[in-house]
Amino acid sequence: MYPELGALRIELIAAIVIFISIAFSEKGFANILTNQNSISRYLWLFFLVGMLSVPQAIDVAASWQEGGYELLKMVLFYIMIVSSVQNNEDLKKLVWTFVLMTVWIGYEPVVNYLTGVVVEEDYGAVAIGRFGAAAGHVALANTLNQGIPLIYFSLLYEKRSTRRFILWTALAFVIIGVIVSKSRGGFLGFLAIGAGIIYFTENRGRAIFYFVIVFFVTLPLAGGEYIDHIMSILDGIHGSRSSSDRFLGLINGIDMLFKRPLLGVGIGCFAEARSYFFSYRFESHNLYGELIGELGLSSIVWFIWMYWIFKRASLLKSLLNTENDNHNFYFNMLNGIQLGLFVRLFLGNFTHGSLIWFWFFMAALVSSIDNLIFEDEEVIEYLENQDVEIEDT
Repeated sequence: MYPELGALRIELIAAIVIFISIAFSEKGFANILTNQNSISRYLWLFFLVGMLSVPQAIDVAASWQEGGYELLKMVLFYIMIVSSVQNNEDLKKLVWTFVLMTVWIGYEPVVNYLTGVVVEEDYGAVAIGRFGAAAGHVALANTLNQGIPLIYFSLLYEKRSTRRFILWTALAFVIIGVIVSKSRGGFLGFLAIGAGIIYFTENRGRAIFYFVIVFFVTLPLAGGEYIDHIMSILDGIHGSRSSSDRFLGLINGIDMLFKRPLLGVGIGCFAEARSYFFSYRFESHNLYGELIGELGLSSIVWFIWMYWIFKRASLLKSLLNTENDNHNFYFNMLNGIQLGLFVRLFLGNFTHGSLIWFWFFMAALVSSIDNLIFEDEEVIEYLENQDVEIEDT
């Protein structure tokens, strides 16, 4: 949005300042080195596999620029978050930053749509983003969808009326953004969120009732042409070029796996490999095709990392007493993280992005909660009463 700031290397300057501040803080980098931080161990393994794939890639320069360098930045991003969160308030500020940033990403496209500044597609006027994570209507829908779980679960612990009003407003705004993006994947993602909220809610009947109301109130905003567009999902691989490309990305990824089984065609190198093998340069538009094509059999490390984030979050939830305010906050955040990851994994059938910042941010939140919980006297006392060694968890 502001190229001048890019030229100033604001991102690099911010990272340097953050690393220096961590180095001089009371804990330093201790949070990233704790024994129980199993999420970090699997991330290091993924990092190793990704970097090993670069020198043997189908195009080494492209693999480094689009894959290796991006992976390095995301790992540093993860380290910055986990090392910076040193107490409960730090974590809350980080969550609020995420919520407000999600709203900011959707602000211009939604306001433009409501004021008539749109892009016309065959299925009607579309809200579309111009920059970064929101570039295009599909990316806009995915980015807003991934923000809904944490916004919703923040509402379940927040008691202050002003903050609840902000969260309700943010939730309404983001949902409207998903609908007016008119992305079919965004629509399916919204349904996945509804199913997940119903799963995590004790009173499921009430949750279903509220979700149905929200669904039927917001869907008409998109118009009848969008509903027809959604129904084209049923055509599957035989549908539009946009639909068939999602399936073709998976098929091409499997083909690349057989051609380069161990370390794949190189991280970040899917489009180049597609051009080399199939004379067709295009991104995968399928997360699973992207992973197995770029990293081959070694891509299992990424899936293990995702699995361990879910597993660790579930273990941490089992240690919490939700009658305690801090524990209730952790519990709801862990629910939001698990649902957010589930939604993005589901959307992975229609979009690529194994290196998007969201995976690393969610992993960092779970690691941060992990560190905070094991400094909590109530949790330590509970484990001691259960005769459980902290290292065993």
